Amino acid sequence: MKTLVTLGPEGSFSQVCATMHYKSTHDIRYEKDLLSVFNSLSEGTDILVPLENSTDGFVYQTLDGLIKHPGFIFKTHTLPIAFGCVGHITQAKNLYAQFVTQQQCQEFLFQHKSLNVITTPSNSDSMKHIDQDSVAIVPMHLVDDKLPHIDHIEDFSHNQTRFACISLQPTYTTYKNASLLITPHVDRPGLLYDILGQFQYHSINLSAILSRPNKKIDKKYHFYIEIDMTTSTLEALDAVIELMASKFDVKFLGHY
Repeated sequence: MKTLVTLGPEGSFSQVCATMHYKSTHDIRYEKDLLSVFNSLSEGTDILVPLENSTDGFVYQTLDGLIKHPGFIFKTHTLPIAFGCVGHITQAKNLYAQFVTQQQCQEFLFQHKSLNVITTPSNSDSMKHIDQDSVAIVPMHLVDDKLPHIDHIEDFSHNQTRFACISLQPTYTTYKNASLLITPHVDRPGLLYDILGQFQYHSINLSAILSRPNKKIDKKYHFYIEIDMTTSTLEALDAVIELMASKFDVKFLGHY
């Protein structure tokens, strides 16, 4: 059985996604940061990483990992994200919450701005600080029903995170999307137009495009591109990749 490495500790959204989809096919192991997760990728080990949140956008550490490391996305999973506040809010002086959790519960924090907000390394750690003077914001799956709590305090009810499962080997099973990483050699006027124009010429619909700084060369960028394969053909995509590869560095990141 292969190993699946994802972000821990247990109780994280990554852990929920991993156990929901891979408990029967992989031994699941946890690392404390995304760099360690990407470094775990090997022939016998797949990784599961957060790729995009519907309110915060793409996870830049994940994109940087895709740039730096080999590997192919072979499956994505979308998980609803919801938070609750656990503890006696009316008598609390302190509020514990992980940094990303705080970002997605800004309205609740504003409504309780008299509380001293303390940042924790994880949602599981936040739970440990609940007492008579302290409350914690945690994912709804960690809410203890035996304690006072306020449900669904996230800013947006449609909040969800898309996770990507990555392997060293590509797969060609049923897919709806594909991703590419394009790295131009030089910067020049019309560069992005030339890249996007090829997709338009071959009637390929893009679902996302964003840039990341090239950390080896000043003022140069990598372009991460997602393709909607439900309206495109493999032949058209192959044609674009072949043309792009003659002009730029192109890294195919997989069908999924």
